[in-house]
Amino acid sequence: MSKLLIIFNGDWADEMDVDGFMIVSKECWKYKQLEWEHTSFPQELYIGTNESMEYENMEEYLRNFKVKDISDEEEKVIRTLFGLKSKFSTFGQVPFIEGDAPDSFYEEHGYCPD
Repeated sequence: MSKLLIIFNGDWADEMDVDGFMIVSKECWKYKQLEWEHTSFPQELYIGTNESMEYENMEEYLRNFKVKDISDEEEKVIRTLFGLKSKFSTFGQVPFIEGDAPDSFYEEHGYCPD
């Protein structure tokens, strides 16, 4: 299964960089984009107890992501170096919008394949 390195680089109120990465399958990334297309914006994502980042639309949100194809060997090296044991592991902050599409979306498409 092909994997992607999803890198998030955002900014909170011009005071703090918010960075992180995760490894997901191509199928999961396609699913997440479809889910976000069915999600109402604006969206507010909390990165702490009192800090949140607000995105007016999906395009503004997606500008924070870089996506890179990686080989099985690259995935193994990244997981070893950063101690990512679970397939759902992240390093740093990767604020994915999840579960905010209408129920009808999940009835039709199910949930993320990863």
